Amino acid sequence: MLHHGVRRPAVGATVALVLAACGGGSSDAPPFGSYDLQSAMLALAQSGETVGVLLDGSVITNGTSVPFDGSGTLTLTPGVDGMFNGMTALLQTETIAGTVTAAGQSLPYSSSVVNAYDGATGAILGESQTSEFDVATAPIAIPSMVDSSPMVLGTLLRYADDTLSVPLGTTQISVVVVSPPAPGNGPEVVQFTFQAYDTAQTLVETDTVSYSLTAAGVLSFESASAHNASGSVSVTLPAP
Repeated sequence: MLHHGVRRPAVGATVALVLAACGGGSSDAPPFGSYDLQSAMLALAQSGETVGVLLDGSVITNGTSVPFDGSGTLTLTPGVDGMFNGMTALLQTETIAGTVTAAGQSLPYSSSVVNAYDGATGAILGESQTSEFDVATAPIAIPSMVDSSPMVLGTLLRYADDTLSVPLGTTQISVVVVSPPAPGNGPEVVQFTFQAYDTAQTLVETDTVSYSLTAAGVLSFESASAHNASGSVSVTLPAP
């Protein structure tokens, strides 16, 4: 029902999320994009995190939209050295396990994806899940600085599996600062957008993942969403 490291949160798969800390400092807010996103993403890929999340959305069943909601735990394991598409990589497994309620029924929820990164820079190499294997033609670098204008980072090639014999299309990844730093070196909000296309270049899914990025270079999950023809889903933190 739900899907990406920075991977898209697609319906039918999983979301790369992380929990982190806060910053502090002067009374004046620094400018957009003044915090180091690249180092923060690499730290996330190396360390991993676990956080409780809320799930809600809808799924199309027999032509009818059926709402659901629930909760679960997202676990992002510490990255381990391994191989991905014939290359050495830092591999990180993301899972969401929980329970959702739809049409009066309580159902278990589980999803998993493995994200592959360059172990030295945190650049995106691709991801693997049960029904899809996505690869970058070249490592997709995470920028150090991001501003209020959307920046296209690169494209993943989508395949049915790791043989790369059945193409599914592409996914374009972009990033933007959607909220400037709060006064006193408070966090800014950075949003990744993942637009998935089929082989005819028709847009089939749009997903977003938003993070709070602190002056200390730590990411904190804010929200995520996924929308495709099968339904939609959002992932949020519980109210404090």
